[in-house]
Amino acid sequence: MDVADERRIGSEAILEFAKSTASLVVVLLLWEFASQNGFVHYYFLPPLTDVLETFYELTVSGRLLEATFLTVRRALAGLVIACVLGVVVGMLSARNRIAAWFWDPIIEVGYPVPVIALVPVFIFWFGTGDLSKILLIAVGCFWPVAINARNATRDVDENLVWSARMMGTSDRRLLRKVVVPAAAPGIISGIQIALPISLIITFVFEMVAGGGGLGHLEILGVRSFRSEQVYATLIAIMIVGFALDRGLRLLRARVLRWT
Repeated sequence: MDVADERRIGSEAILEFAKSTASLVVVLLLWEFASQNGFVHYYFLPPLTDVLETFYELTVSGRLLEATFLTVRRALAGLVIACVLGVVVGMLSARNRIAAWFWDPIIEVGYPVPVIALVPVFIFWFGTGDLSKILLIAVGCFWPVAINARNATRDVDENLVWSARMMGTSDRRLLRKVVVPAAAPGIISGIQIALPISLIITFVFEMVAGGGGLGHLEILGVRSFRSEQVYATLIAIMIVGFALDRGLRLLRARVLRWT
């Protein structure tokens, strides 16, 4: 590849990035224009420049970084628990009749329940510390992971299973070498659905019960009538969500590079 080709590829990449972010830039400019010219009251929508200044101050002071660490730690801890249990339960339900008899009704009834409604119950049972937050996150994320793992396992091509059995493959090796790889795309899709759920539950629980984190930092801004802190925290929340989503997409591409 010569220099001209490298420049052309670089120019195309820059142009593509500009196209994909143009609408976001327009919204941010309208935000700044409307707030600076008094179209919206400062308390409801402070100027973007003030929000970014507050974001910088919170970052330099360490408050934003500490809150982000707490939120991400809780969300990922609950998500990991949900993934382990959800994958195991989902695959068992797909491959075992007794497990299906027991778990299928529980999954179908539990999945539609709004998990946020269980916040008071978990506060009663486990208090307002990390344990109650992580357990509720695990419960909320369990359902999409289990459902996708179950459906993906049931959808595995039976010809693959029969072919492996005809070659004398044991049940354990069949699961590891045939079923899990074939069901992996559906399982990871369930984890991708569960990721934003883990963040939503974390933010809401932190706003309700305190204990630090981005949700708590945001509600402190409301209580102190510092709207710029509220929006700065929202920006941090969006950055965290975007970063975790992109990270999971990269992991999916790496794990499923054979698909």
